[in-house]
Amino acid sequence: MRRVFIIFIALLISLNTAVANEKFEFRYNIHENLPKKWVTEFKNIMDVLQEVLPIQDNMNDYLKSPGMDIYAWKSTKNPFPEVKNNMKGSCICGDGSTRWMQIEIPSKELAKKYIHRYSVIAHEYFHVYQISLSENKLSDRDSPKWLTEGGAKVFEEMYVKQYYGKDSLKNDLQRKEMWSKKVLKEPSLYEKHKTSNKRGMDGNYTGSAFMVLVLVNELKKNNISEQQAFQLVFKDFWIERAKHRKWEKAFEQTFKMSAGEFYERLSKYKRVVKKILPSKNLKIQDIFS
Repeated sequence: MRRVFIIFIALLISLNTAVANEKFEFRYNIHENLPKKWVTEFKNIMDVLQEVLPIQDNMNDYLKSPGMDIYAWKSTKNPFPEVKNNMKGSCICGDGSTRWMQIEIPSKELAKKYIHRYSVIAHEYFHVYQISLSENKLSDRDSPKWLTEGGAKVFEEMYVKQYYGKDSLKNDLQRKEMWSKKVLKEPSLYEKHKTSNKRGMDGNYTGSAFMVLVLVNELKKNNISEQQAFQLVFKDFWIERAKHRKWEKAFEQTFKMSAGEFYERLSKYKRVVKKILPSKNLKIQDIFS
């Protein structure tokens, strides 16, 4: 009898472990016009991301269905006419009844082997991660655009640097035409898309990424490691965001300074990026361990 009881307990533990380790379901809908190499890399990237940044089960509630569809294609007119009309661009999109991820890869990126053809996967996945932690508080009215998009931009660049040896972040930050000094003088403009989408203000979310990197740099001054600082920005803020009606409260609770205090510190920075770039040897696993 005792042996049977022990076996029963072992089975329960095994079952619970299996459930705990079960990955959130992403359903792949990949257009046949994408090269096989891209499809293989897409699946590899998704495997890594799901291992390092698992998506919480509460995503099913927001989606109103178990799992999330991903639609991917090389630029073409109406790639999935049987599903949606006029699908364009890459985003976490919704129609009021559910949400999905879509990834449009321009032909030019495939022909010239631009690394964005892969980094965009990490960028959009990171938004799903933010949504799951924050209980869907990702819109302009709920969270600052610079933290949402800047965080995703920095994360995707760290990913491709680690796995492909490409460092686009430094180059983007050094290009003056990509972002404006308004980041330093009027940072509140970067809290919303509509006030920071003019040409040269936040190209490829570079200005927002600069703000995120400055925040990490300021957090490091509190005697915490670079890994811990990035964890606060990439993960802990979004967990805290779920608990509060206003993002400013979550910001202060997470970073131990108000948004206004951060903006004041930000105003003292210049367009010198060397000191705020992530360390060369920093891995995403170090941050999300």
